[in-house]
Amino acid sequence: MIRLAVALWFGLFVAHVGPLRAQAKGTAAAIDADVWAPIAASVVNQDIAAMGRVYHPDAVVVSRSGTASIRSTLVRWGQGMVDDKAKGNRATVEFRLSKRQDDAETAFETGVFKYTTIDKAGVKTATYTELETLLVRRQGKWVILMERQLDAVTEAAWNALPR
Repeated sequence: MIRLAVALWFGLFVAHVGPLRAQAKGTAAAIDADVWAPIAASVVNQDIAAMGRVYHPDAVVVSRSGTASIRSTLVRWGQGMVDDKAKGNRATVEFRLSKRQDDAETAFETGVFKYTTIDKAGVKTATYTELETLLVRRQGKWVILMERQLDAVTEAAWNALPR
């Protein structure tokens, strides 16, 4: 099991990454450093440009309602960050990955992400969503080529995942 911790200006973000399966040596740690930690930091810092650097320029986001380019998705997510900041809200994201498959240049990971919004009064609201990602290694860095957000899951399902 790998545990990531990223110290941030207002607290600590911790992402748990589940058991390692079928992985090339060091790949999981590299993906964690190139992808999951920067995404977590970009959410906390409300920095959509930093988040965008984690995706391949031609990345596709898949949801139950359809597909979209990462370009259009980042515009939408970025506007959400701007709106939340104006309201005094902030957010965090954590990942628990249940399956990780890779070789030296490609990877496929599945799990759940917990997205927590914190309003200006400090009230936290968490949602849990199944996630699949297809990653490629380009110019020495891992980037997301496809992100598929599936169904919402319960907190109990989140808690049942490996820590």
